[in-house]
Amino acid sequence: MKHFWKNQRFQGFLMGALSCGLAVSLCGAAFAASRSISVSDGIQIVMNGQAFQPKDSKGAPVELFNYNGTVYAPVRALCQQAGMKVSYDSASKTVTVTSPSAPAGGQTAPSQTGKLTDEQARQRALDHAKLSANNVTFLKTELDTDDGRSVYEVEFVSGQTEYDYEIDAATGEILKNSQKTHPSAGVSDASGPVTEAKAREIALAKAPGASVIKCKRDREDGVEIFEIELRKGAVEYDCEIEIATGRILKWEEDRD
Repeated sequence: MKHFWKNQRFQGFLMGALSCGLAVSLCGAAFAASRSISVSDGIQIVMNGQAFQPKDSKGAPVELFNYNGTVYAPVRALCQQAGMKVSYDSASKTVTVTSPSAPAGGQTAPSQTGKLTDEQARQRALDHAKLSANNVTFLKTELDTDDGRSVYEVEFVSGQTEYDYEIDAATGEILKNSQKTHPSAGVSDASGPVTEAKAREIALAKAPGASVIKCKRDREDGVEIFEIELRKGAVEYDCEIEIATGRILKWEEDRD
């Protein structure tokens, strides 16, 4: 039971479980009215190497059970964990399960198992950074779990800039990303240091429509910088701008 989730026929299993679940919901009353049944419980689920506890719409754990050799499980919880969309039409008593569609903009879509591959995760990060694999050195591509969600952590270097991404493994959505560039060594702008107004302008140009929440002058590793925080809707931005040159040394985006 613990290893069947890694099988390539994962969606086929879910559709089978869906049919069984519907049969139980439609015939449950008949069972209750005619006789009692004995079931085996205490069944556990492991999805992609991680223990998974299905929950109902209120967040309460839902127990799995085995009856006559068939394991009964909540369709919605399992499908959503696999990156699928689930809807229910009470009038026709129909549950609809839809595989993840390709992300907007023609970017890399999740695999047919509902999870990105390592290669797809790296390509999503490269597309966002507008870089090609020939111009970077990958430091890390790792599948992890963050708040119960499977995510890829991708890190790479291009020139003097380090890139760090956290990508939803089911949908391909970029949840967090940051860039950090090494400061200039003995370089100064001929026009003089960047003013606070100019630093705000530089930050806002990179995040159109955002608002500056905080802007303060600071020093990091002996380099004079402006630290700027911005926000646009559910996205928070953190920025560090080198005062001598106006270069963005650090840029982070974090979606709530």
